Amino acid sequence: MDSSPSTSWTIEALDVASVWEARPAIFQQVRDASAPLAADAPLTSLELADDAQHQRGGMRWAAGALDGVMGHHAPVEDERLRAKQIVKALRDLMAEASPANLTHLTRLLTRAPVLGVLDDILAELVQSGDLDPDRFHELALLLVRESPDREVVKLGISMLGVLVGCDERETLLTIGRHEEFTLFAAVALAGTVDDPDRALWQLARSVRGWGRIHAVERLAETEDPEIRGWLLREGFHNDVMDEYLAHTCAVAGDLVGALELDIVDDALLDGAAGILAALLNGGPAEDIEDYEQAAPASEAYLRHLSRRPDHRALDLRHLLVAEQLREFIGPVGDELEDDETLRELGWTLDIRRRVLDMCATVAERGEWMGQVLEGLEAEDLGRFHQADAAAQLLDIDAWPHHLHRVQADPRRSPSWFPLVQTEDPERFEVVLKLALAELPLDEIATGPADETGLGPEFDIHDTLLVIVHALVDKPG
Repeated sequence: MDSSPSTSWTIEALDVASVWEARPAIFQQVRDASAPLAADAPLTSLELADDAQHQRGGMRWAAGALDGVMGHHAPVEDERLRAKQIVKALRDLMAEASPANLTHLTRLLTRAPVLGVLDDILAELVQSGDLDPDRFHELALLLVRESPDREVVKLGISMLGVLVGCDERETLLTIGRHEEFTLFAAVALAGTVDDPDRALWQLARSVRGWGRIHAVERLAETEDPEIRGWLLREGFHNDVMDEYLAHTCAVAGDLVGALELDIVDDALLDGAAGILAALLNGGPAEDIEDYEQAAPASEAYLRHLSRRPDHRALDLRHLLVAEQLREFIGPVGDELEDDETLRELGWTLDIRRRVLDMCATVAERGEWMGQVLEGLEAEDLGRFHQADAAAQLLDIDAWPHHLHRVQADPRRSPSWFPLVQTEDPERFEVVLKLALAELPLDEIATGPADETGLGPEFDIHDTLLVIVHALVDKPG
């Protein structure tokens, strides 16, 4: 990018107000919404200028979800032709700043997600070496700060990310606070600022969904002790699935090293519980079998729990993790025997014995009963689910509590499912009578329709399906 700039080329000649029909700039929307928030407070439910164009058949992806799923799970399609078209449109635009050229580029970009073609676009632009860097920079900033279309903004962010030595940290941190753009901002920050780990950490703390996943994944090689501590205590947690980041944070944060210290804080223990639970759950990313330090980390974690004095109560999450570990490494029959698969994963027979003994010690603590009963009365759904899971371990009957929650909110309560799992005929009869009395069957019997069947408005349909399915195995 070393050609001489043409004096006739000006950004003002693009007439963005006309081309983009004076629609609100996404960057301005994000900046205005972020202004009153603390640096680590996430944006919530901010509608973007082009949301209407990205809603298909009544369904809309959560911010950043489409690019997140494409990046983690979908095969990369061959879109070289589209990439070449976009490169040519960019070249034309940088040769002649005309509204027609900007309109053409916008149409190419808004046709489909840009994620799949970005690498090809940027590689060709950078490798050519014949573009004016100042003009490239000016155009990139325009696309980021002025466009009302998300795919155009994403290209602009990515263009900033190849301008080495050009620190647009504030612009990238601002637009990256919206989950739709965090991935692109994270990549750009990683490639252009002097202290990328600190910038990525700031970005990661400001988002909770797919944005956090993208930002934290790019901290996998950090050596900053403060960031590594945060990864273990908070960084793994997100609103999508903790399973996406559990392994990354366990390794990058050196979970086993942190737990092998003689004294640890409660935040680390709680974080370790969350990470181990996610690894044991398995799912879309690396799990407990991929974590090479799983055995020593689990043993160190349980050592702290088993030595904890009774007057320092533990949260229910620790009981549940101890049970998960017991199920994972416990005996298949009555006797604990060597298991070749577990041994290859680092779980020797001696380690398993020690871990199982400590799991039993944790399970015998005296605070669990009171916490379960208190949690079953809690309004918070997450706390209730945690208590419900623990109740099953302690043989506490949670069915009446599920009944109470359904009676309080029959149209939306997720407690219908555990209610119909009862083997007690009298209890099941109570459920049927409650369903007939509370569910608006006439209201939802509308016949076939061209709808996705997704969203809160279809919760009642899902509840009815749960009840009908439970009837299959019932007499009468």
